Amino acid sequence: MATNSTMMLQLLQMIKNSGNPQQFIMNMVSAQANQNPVFANLLQLMKSNDSKGIEQVVRNIAASQGVDFDKEFNSFRRTMGL
Repeated sequence: MATNSTMMLQLLQMIKNSGNPQQFIMNMVSAQANQNPVFANLLQLMKSNDSKGIEQVVRNIAASQGVDFDKEFNSFRRTMGL
């Protein structure tokens, strides 16, 4: 079984190789929207370009899992070279 960091790196590599990261994420979220109301909400926020709303949902999910959003986001940015 892959570790969380391995899965994250694999996901980041898939996003990077997709050529269009925004479309890649939209496709992933769309596929999940029918099964999960959180993803349906995220999809609606994405379609309406509500970045603050998206951030709040992600922060809430992270907090519910005991994850420090700011720490993880900074790690993600470093991994992406941003």
